[in-house]
Amino acid sequence: MKLYINELAPWERKNEYFHHIQLGKDVESQTTILHDAINNQTQAQLASASAIIASKERIADDIGELSLGIDRIEQGIESLKASFEWGISEVVWQLEQNRKVLKSILEVLMTPLDTQARERRKRAENAYSNGWIDDAEEEFLESEKLNRYDFAIHLSLGMIYLFHKIDKNKALEYLEKAIKYARPESDYYTSYTLLYKALIMRDFGKLEEAEKCTNEAIKISPNISEAFYQNAQYNALLNRPEKAIKMLEIAITNDVNYCEKCHNDPTFDNIRSNVFGLFKQLRKREGDEAQSKYSKITQRYKKLNNTVDSLRKEFDIKPLNKEVLSLFHRTKKLIDRNSYRDYLEANSLLDEAKDKVQKLHNDTLKNIDYKISSLESKISRIKSSHNDHYRESEGTLVKIWFIAIPLGIILGLRGCFSELEKDYGTGSGILAGIGALFSIPFKILLFTLILYLVFKFILKTNKKNQPEEINSLKEEIMILREKSDLVKFYRKTD
Repeated sequence: MKLYINELAPWERKNEYFHHIQLGKDVESQTTILHDAINNQTQAQLASASAIIASKERIADDIGELSLGIDRIEQGIESLKASFEWGISEVVWQLEQNRKVLKSILEVLMTPLDTQARERRKRAENAYSNGWIDDAEEEFLESEKLNRYDFAIHLSLGMIYLFHKIDKNKALEYLEKAIKYARPESDYYTSYTLLYKALIMRDFGKLEEAEKCTNEAIKISPNISEAFYQNAQYNALLNRPEKAIKMLEIAITNDVNYCEKCHNDPTFDNIRSNVFGLFKQLRKREGDEAQSKYSKITQRYKKLNNTVDSLRKEFDIKPLNKEVLSLFHRTKKLIDRNSYRDYLEANSLLDEAKDKVQKLHNDTLKNIDYKISSLESKISRIKSSHNDHYRESEGTLVKIWFIAIPLGIILGLRGCFSELEKDYGTGSGILAGIGALFSIPFKILLFTLILYLVFKFILKTNKKNQPEEINSLKEEIMILREKSDLVKFYRKTD
């Protein structure tokens, strides 16, 4: 194994995509240039990707569209993930120093300092940004004397000795100081600096120490995906394929671009078969998941669609969202391509489709419930009208008595007087008159009572017998409730 003690290692130099990236004061311009260079590199790596990772169609889809956002670059190594390279690490460090989280930490560290110390540090940063390395070294060394607890000063000096002075022992000395003073202030920057220490350990041929540094970085700050990748590199060089693959899998899970990165990384050459085995395993895992999801969600949609189709014409239920069918069509194409990246997108689209189908279930239930509610309201109105008619008819029957009683009395009196006139003064005339007085009203009232009872019976019978329209509406409601239960059942079965 070749050592790189007094020279930059190949992995520490800028590759062809980053040769024009330089230190500078204009962070915004740096970010834009770095953004373009990273995307060019990523697209080139994708173009040479293994068919296990990306199909030809996938590559054609992504070339020209694959882009790392400016915001991710501004967030430094944690967000760069697979796009990080040691050749651009100084510029990345400049971007890190513009992050709010580091500024707030450094502000606390500089609070007790006097104006001279602050000015020294500012001049050091200015010189470093302009590429005046000797001046930057001098100013940072003076700043160190004034504030030795500022880990960013030590890290900047470590960068100078590593990449410019090519004094890696000196660089290691300052990186050790940076780690020491960063520990109580920031887990993230402790891990960040440990990766630089690991790099120098690799240059010195001390792979065990390099692996330990990255392992510690992972434990302290597990959100840095690059730490997992570099740990995988060192374990590959140590011929520990099992741990290397384990770490590489975590890195790839965090950022799929690590697939292309490790595919083109000679560090993994001695465990290349294991790497391809990982690619196949990842493809199978995502593929099995995608096919299972696709089968379940399409069956669920089909059942729901059949239910809605059976209701649409008769009950004016809204048709299902056609956007879901478009997602299914795209997903089927991706699954047929049989590559890891295509399966990843398929699973993402199927999660989206699942949410949309879930919404369709909910919307369908709302539509059915609304229709049931409308029908129930209609039944209530019909019943109310029916009852009003019953009460009105009952009132009419009561009025008959108010007519029949006076009429019976009047006709009875008239009959009485008529009989008395016929046999005036005789006993038989008086008896006939009394008979007429009572018999005529009795006959009228008896007839009225019979008539009342007949109509009362008819009204009660009609009240019990609901209108045919209500029965028809109830049948519709029963059908809708059965369909609603079906939709609820389909919603539960994933």
